[in-house]
Amino acid sequence: MTPVEQFAYGWITPALALALAFLGCLLGTFLASRSRASSGGSRARWLTLSAVAIGGTGTWVPHFMAMLGLDVPVGAVRYHVATMALGLGIAVVVYCLGLYVVGFGRPSPWKILPAGLLTGIGLVAVYATGPLSMRLAGRIEYEPGILLAAAGAAIVGATVTLWCASVIRGTGAMVGAATIMAITVCCTHYTVMAAVRIEPAPPAEPVSGVTIFAMLVPVCVFAGLLLPALAYSTVGFTVRQDTATEEALLRRARDMYSIATLARPHRHRNAEGDRGMATVPSQQ
Repeated sequence: MTPVEQFAYGWITPALALALAFLGCLLGTFLASRSRASSGGSRARWLTLSAVAIGGTGTWVPHFMAMLGLDVPVGAVRYHVATMALGLGIAVVVYCLGLYVVGFGRPSPWKILPAGLLTGIGLVAVYATGPLSMRLAGRIEYEPGILLAAAGAAIVGATVTLWCASVIRGTGAMVGAATIMAITVCCTHYTVMAAVRIEPAPPAEPVSGVTIFAMLVPVCVFAGLLLPALAYSTVGFTVRQDTATEEALLRRARDMYSIATLARPHRHRNAEGDRGMATVPSQQ
């Protein structure tokens, strides 16, 4: 049983994965902060967008990019597209569940800790879809101790992520939180992949599937469309909120002006009446 090589292209793939994880987690944190100004269905929509940002562009896309640096000692490796894409769906769903738990009502440790446990277990399944989607001449197994450590890292990372998304305020704090979240995402991925062991076997038949570089263009297009769309949601909400605030101030100013205008003739008539009464001589 031999481990896999995770850095076949040097520092390029981990740096790319870290950068994408940072962007996705930063967007997700901003979107989650917008949900605090809403309630009901509107809050659920913002939390769902946050889950897409953190789970999709902040977790699954970096996981895929880190897989580009994978090299195995058994020759050609192919991937099952549906299994790889399943990880994206799992990532979005588990973050939706976690954010719904902590995003409604007042955040508390009694909500964040169970939600982090649930989300962390789901993230282990997300990172496991990478090795499960591999098709090669050999058998894939896991080192139990390292896999258990990876599960612990996933739970801690998910708990930190949910805490940052539900509590952190301010641009500087969000940037710092996104950095921590991105580091935990990448560390969890590489810990899970460190648990993978491969036992080579003679190829009985041609390996089916596609190369990971064949999926690179669709994934890049997906990330390239999703990131601007989520960013536009954040900017568009801010612009609409500022516009609504300005319109409310203008309506209030117009109302105050109208009240002042209506009250001015009334005061003028009262003043004339008082002057008229002062000129009438009193009768004894």
